[in-house]
Formats: sequence, C-alpha cells, structure tokens
Amino acid sequence: MAEERRRKISANTTTSVITKTLLDDAHNGFKNGNFVCSPLSLDIVLGMLTVGAEGKTLKQLLGFLRHGSIDQFLSESPSSKLLAKSLLNRNNLEFSLVNGVWVDEKVKLQARYQRILETVYKTEARCTDFKDEEKLNEAVEKINSWVKEKTKGLIPSIVKTSDFKMDAFMVLVNALYFKGAWYEQFTAEWTRNREFYLINGGTVSVPFMTLYEKSVKYRSFNGYKMIRFPYKSNDRSNKFSMYIFLPDRRDGLQHLLELFHSDDDLFHGDFNLKRETLASLWIPKFKISTTFEPEDVMKELGLTLPFEKTNTEFSGIVEKTGLDDDMIYVSKILQKFVIEVDKRGTEAASCTMMMETFGCIPTERFVADHPFMFMIREDTYKAVLFVGAVLNPPVN
Repeated sequence: MAEERRRKISANTTTSVITKTLLDDAHNGFKNGNFVCSPLSLDIVLGMLTVGAEGKTLKQLLGFLRHGSIDQFLSESPSSKLLAKSLLNRNNLEFSLVNGVWVDEKVKLQARYQRILETVYKTEARCTDFKDEEKLNEAVEKINSWVKEKTKGLIPSIVKTSDFKMDAFMVLVNALYFKGAWYEQFTAEWTRNREFYLINGGTVSVPFMTLYEKSVKYRSFNGYKMIRFPYKSNDRSNKFSMYIFLPDRRDGLQHLLELFHSDDDLFHGDFNLKRETLASLWIPKFKISTTFEPEDVMKELGLTLPFEKTNTEFSGIVEKTGLDDDMIYVSKILQKFVIEVDKRGTEAASCTMMMETFGCIPTERFVADHPFMFMIREDTYKAVLFVGAVLNPPVN
C-alpha cells in the first residue's frame, strides 16, 4: 500500500489536462486533428508558480500536482528530479530541460523565491521593462530568441507583444528539447506506403516504417495493444522510450482516451510488458506541430484560484507594495510543440510560457494503420515528456 501511495503521489494531473483536451475534441469529431503536449513542461511551470503561493491557492495547486507540501513536490516530483540532473548531450541522445524567467524591472522578487529559482529551477530572473512599448518589443524579441536557441530552432517564438496585458510583470518559460535515435533503427529500404484509416472513414497513403520478425517489449490489453520503442543512451541513469497505444478497433481512440483519463496514473505505470517476437511491425512516420492553451481545461479540472484577478495569495513571489499590485494572477498559459518521428528516431521540442499579471513462432502483428495515442517518457523517474494522438500522419 505504501508503495502504491508513493506512486500515485509521483503522478500529477497534467496528463489529465491532455486527455481531457483530447476527449473534448473527440466529442467534437476530432476536428482539431493531430495533437501533442508536454506534461513535464507544464508541470515545471506550474511548479515555479506553486513555490510562490500560499493559503488556499497553494493548497489547490498542490492538490492539482498531487503533493502534500512544497518540500514534497520539490523532492519527489519527476520534474524536480530531472531538473536536478545534468543535461544530456551524447552522440545518440540529446535532452535539454531549461527555464527562463523575465520580470519587470520595477518589481522586486522575494529573496526566497529567487533562491528557489536558482537552486531548483537553475535560472535567474532577468530584469526588463514591460511598460515601455519599445522596451517591451525588445523583451519579446529576447524571450523568443532564447526559446529558438533552446529548442534548436524547432520553436522560433512563444510570445507576442499583444499577449501582454497592461499590468503584466512576469513571464515564466520552460523549454524542452529531445532528440533520440532508436535503440534498433528501422531499415530504410523496408519503408513502404500503406493505407492509414482516418476517423471519418476515409484513408490516406503514408510511409510506414517496417520491421519483420522483430523482438520487442509488447503487451495486448483489454481493447488495445501497447509497444515500447527504447532510445539509445550511453547514460544508464536515464532511460527514454516511446510508447504507442493502439486501439484494437479503428474507431477505438475515444474509448482509449476515456480509459487513460479515468486513471491518468496509467501513464506513470510499469506496464509489465513482455518481450515477444512479432511477425511484422508497421509504424507510420509523422510530424506534428501544435499550439495549446490549457487554461480552460485546467479550470474544469478544478485549478481555478491562480486565474482569479483578485488573488492575493502569491505573496511568496514579490515583495509587498501595499498597493493593488499585491493582487497577482495568471493571465496566460501557452504551450507550443513540434515532434517528428521517422526511421532514425525522434526529434521534439516543447515550450511552455506562463504570464503573471498584477491583478514464439511469431504470428502477432502490430500495425498502427488507424488513429493511436503515443507517449515519450523517461522511464527511471516515470516523467512523461510528451503525450499525443496521431489521427492523420502525413509528414509534409
């Protein structure tokens, strides 16, 4: 029981934000198409907010992140554990997790908050002027240049001057970059075009990465199949993998999403996959680029107080002024993502921005020829880097 409790504490509701978003789209006929989001990136930005909260707002944030205290969150959350490690940049794998904070020069941050930014989130607040129009343009350019650099150009910008409200004073940004080569690469000559069945009943012809008689970590569950594709890594302490969840039925994605949304701890489980030799393996190449604003979904899931304009419970962020400026709220949360999967491996980037404002003989086959869900995870700490759904995989 104790181990089960610890496992549930280590998970958080950011994966529910994603499955809820996908389910809402499913009820709308999947009109938004392919989707990808980063629970890890969102978790980190929410963490930077949580360490400056108090009272009911702190309690609500910790409940959302499923932790009993700030100390527990900082010591036990997968995001904190990954931030504490040095960044990986090896021949076969690159993993970068960096944070940036920009604050208006007229605002003085609490010493404790600055210390947490430096020691836990490995960043220092950069002072700028958000009130002067010319300097605001310069600040936006600097933030976007930082994002472009940290995501290797995959995400060229995250913020616009029009995003800033009159009393905006602080911008929190997390940039995540991942590039990994498959542990066992697909053979280029075996790439074949094949029909992919769409939600609306139509089909598209797309290139599929193909393997035959391949030994993989695999399991067939109730209504879906699951397979693990590990990435090469010379660092034994970090193990990254892509998991694909394939519904048995061509129209089974909504049911699969409902299953994972009802128990989002499934994303953080051990899965108990077994090594099996599959007769054939067909995975489509795909490239997804999305922008995601999770505020409405987070409110539906119970996280409301940080967005209230009259909130006075972020006193741990800035020093008291005695003015209305003591009312601080989150005015915008935005994520941008790019992910590309091909025969060599995966390249992906995520950027989350939060703005605060005053106020045997093989017979089994795995053929992903219809909509499926996928996840990229660091398996040592069960940290979910990306979750997404592929509904139409053309890569162009």
